Amino acid sequence: MTHEHPEHPDAGAELFAAAERYEQAQPGLGHEFFDRVADAIDAIETYADGWPPFPGWNREPVVRTKRTKQFHYRVVYFVKDGEPVILAYAHESQKPGYWKRRYDEMSED
Repeated sequence: MTHEHPEHPDAGAELFAAAERYEQAQPGLGHEFFDRVADAIDAIETYADGWPPFPGWNREPVVRTKRTKQFHYRVVYFVKDGEPVILAYAHESQKPGYWKRRYDEMSED
């Protein structure tokens, strides 16, 4: 991916792990997953406030999620100093909000 945004180290690790699982399941699918995540990040860059806040989130900055097309993953992010900070590439069946501790780590920097 060519996007250069701050992201939590665990987010990068989960992204590559997911891509590897897809690639092992079907050659080429991991690359397709990366492409769909890149598309989601492009959309976030274009209109960061256009995606819904995480349900029940009542802190600033607002954490939002953008679903990827074709895959059941969401890019979880907030905007700091005008750019997205990525907290997680979360599968929709994972425990909601598992990434909240990452927010505390990344929002203080």
